[in-house]
Amino acid sequence: MGHLKTLIFYTVFLTSSLDFIECASLKVSGRYEKFLGDEGLYKSTDDVEILTIDNFKNATTNSDRAWLVEFYNSWCGFCRRFAPSWKEFASNISGWQDLVVVAAVDCSNGKNYALCRDYEIMAYPTLKYFHEGFDGNNYGLTLNKGGTAEDHKEHLIKQIIKEQHENRGKQFPDLQPFTGSSIPELFNSAPSEVKYAVLLVQEFGSLLGPSLMLHLHKEHQLITKYTYSNNTELVSNFPTGVLPNLFVINRDTNKVNRIMARSQTDKDIIEALKEYFLQKGISFTTQVHVSKSAVVNEKKQVDDLLRIARNMADTVFQMDLESVLRYSLKREVGSSKEITGEKLQALRKYLQVLEKYFPFGANGKALLRQLSQLAESSDLVEGARIAKLMQEAEKETSQVFSTPPKWLGCEGSSGQYRRYPCGLWKLFHYLTVNVADVEKPHRETNPRLALEAMHGYIKHFFGCADCSQHFQDMAARRQLDQVTSSDDAILWLWEAHNEVNKRLSGDDTEDPEFPKIQFPSEKQCPQCIKSDEWDNNEVLKYLKQIYSSVNVRYLGADTKVIYLGLDGSSNSSGGFLNLDGSLYVIVYIAIFVLIFLIMNMFLKRGYRRKMYKYKHDLLGKV
Repeated sequence: MGHLKTLIFYTVFLTSSLDFIECASLKVSGRYEKFLGDEGLYKSTDDVEILTIDNFKNATTNSDRAWLVEFYNSWCGFCRRFAPSWKEFASNISGWQDLVVVAAVDCSNGKNYALCRDYEIMAYPTLKYFHEGFDGNNYGLTLNKGGTAEDHKEHLIKQIIKEQHENRGKQFPDLQPFTGSSIPELFNSAPSEVKYAVLLVQEFGSLLGPSLMLHLHKEHQLITKYTYSNNTELVSNFPTGVLPNLFVINRDTNKVNRIMARSQTDKDIIEALKEYFLQKGISFTTQVHVSKSAVVNEKKQVDDLLRIARNMADTVFQMDLESVLRYSLKREVGSSKEITGEKLQALRKYLQVLEKYFPFGANGKALLRQLSQLAESSDLVEGARIAKLMQEAEKETSQVFSTPPKWLGCEGSSGQYRRYPCGLWKLFHYLTVNVADVEKPHRETNPRLALEAMHGYIKHFFGCADCSQHFQDMAARRQLDQVTSSDDAILWLWEAHNEVNKRLSGDDTEDPEFPKIQFPSEKQCPQCIKSDEWDNNEVLKYLKQIYSSVNVRYLGADTKVIYLGLDGSSNSSGGFLNLDGSLYVIVYIAIFVLIFLIMNMFLKRGYRRKMYKYKHDLLGKV
């Protein structure tokens, strides 16, 4: 009877523990949602207008202002390097906001996915100019990207001048050079109350004059013009000097005053003019703002889930893998208007590898199978169709994804770091290892299966064009096409990843809390490094252990969805069976063990000890 009471106690304890674990998992997931809201590269305190699908058309359509919009992805390294100059540019021309607005759309934010697709944003960052009165029936004009705030301003001014040549841009001051030959002609278009003209004499082709006119367009007490030095008839009326030369002319007296600025920048020229007009008792309000250097803001204290994840070194999380898959298929593949030819072949390879090896359950496998069949059944696939299928799969009722669209092991110190690129590396490391594990008995399998899928995906779909080209160059240089075994494929990707880490170490895109190192470190794998040289055999063992399907952790996952996806077949799930995540399976195991123990509780003590050992071993793996 005592044995029966003990068994009942363990039954109640185990089932209560399962209830607690399930609730804890859901509560942790809730806390995760609270702290990990999407962060773009721009904040409301910047001079960059933040546009989303909710306000984009209302802002740009039939506006009396022009809009210069950057479409970007917050995970894209080039976008992160680009952002400080875009902020500085927006701050520099913030006084032009009644004429043109500098804005940005974060295409990595799920709510903006359809917007970025509709405007055919295929690489990041992309700059588009929407003129005043824009009717929304075209895609705007794509502008060249500069490397500095000054570059951005020059591109904008050139576009404004072009707009005026095409009889648009009426809200801007006329940016054509002054071609008159006499001083009185400077005031021909000025109201009678305007008593001063500002004239800049410059070299042909310089944009300093147009820039100055735009900066001073609100100073209604004066008129601003520029002319080229080859306008000799006019220029002969002014003192000579090293160009550019700045003059203020009094309308009533035709008196010319030369203005000397500390340097020939917008800011210093305007400061010099401000000082001059202050002496004349004229209020001068124009300022050229220069933003401070971009500073990485510290995130709020990480929540319980992230702290747990950071303490679980050498771990692959289901949440990261599912977030990569979501973003990859819904946003990157889904952003393509039409997928044909070589691009379609790349998609087919990618989907085939995912279908066979991604750690999904039954419903997830069905989704990937459907996507793969869609890609195989036609010579043209619309990205919007794939995006729609992914959107349907994300509904809770579909029970495809076991985790929220958040990052765990790949979460950075702030929203601009790690995330998708980190997850993409983890995904392909996982795929190379599991192709090797599952296909080991099948020597006819292409050993480059995962690598070729990765290469095709990054070439045709990865949104960071600069990163994509780097990877393609590296693949050619490292002879990806010469890989002859699945183990070599694992090591090829490891070496490639370390090469990228070395190149980006110390780069502006590097997360200061997660420096890019050569991995595994000596702490992670002491036996992997011998006499300052890699031991590839030990590295291979390490990679197979870390990226094996049995090492995937389901922290923050909905255990019900995981259980529904559990089929126990390594061939169909790529080794998806993982008891520490599938907590509901424990219920059935526990019931089986308890029934078996009750049936045998009166057998000899030695046998009971054996059963106890079995139970202990089983629960120890969970």
